Amino acid sequence: MKVLVLYTTIDGNTEAVANAIAEKTDADVSKIVRVSKRHAYGIDYLRIWFEVIFNRHPGIFPFKHDPRDYDLIFIGTPVWFNKYNPAYDTLFEVIKIYDRKIALFSTGATDSQKALDKFSKKLKDSVILGRYHCIEPIFEDNEEDTKRILDEAATWAKGIADEAEKMIEEEEFERRKTIYKF
Repeated sequence: MKVLVLYTTIDGNTEAVANAIAEKTDADVSKIVRVSKRHAYGIDYLRIWFEVIFNRHPGIFPFKHDPRDYDLIFIGTPVWFNKYNPAYDTLFEVIKIYDRKIALFSTGATDSQKALDKFSKKLKDSVILGRYHCIEPIFEDNEEDTKRILDEAATWAKGIADEAEKMIEEEEFERRKTIYKF
C-alpha cells in the first residue's frame, strides 16, 4: 500500500504532525508551498483573513508526489478562521482527488472541527477514513507535551493505515472473486 502525507503549514505545527505521521506509517511526504509566503502575524494575518473570507485561491508551486498515485492520503492543514488552508482550493482545481482513501488532520489554536467538516465536503468523492485535530503541538510549554501530542497523532494515523490496508486487501479479494469466479 502506498501512503502519502500531503500538508501545508504556516508556523510549523502542521508540519510537525505530518512528519510524525509519515514516520509512523512509512509514508512519502509532500508539502504544498504557496507562491506568496504567509506568516500567522502582522499584515499577513490580514491577508490570510482576506483569502479565507473572499475564497481566494493562492498560487502554489508544483510538488514532488502526485496524490493520485497513492492508495491512502493523509491531508493536513492549519485551521484559518474555521476553514482549511485556501491553497487546497488551488490544488483541487488542478488535481482531482477521488476514489481514494483519505484521512484528514488539522492543527489550530482551538479545538474546532469546523475546518475538517468543510474539508470533508470538499473531498466527498473519496472515502474519508478518519479526521483528527490537535491543538498546536510545537507551541506547548514543554517538550513532553509536544511529544505526547505528536505521538497521539502518529498512533491515530497508524490505526487509519492499518484499516486502509485491510480494506484494500478485501477489495482485492472481491475483485479476484469476480475475475476467477470462486
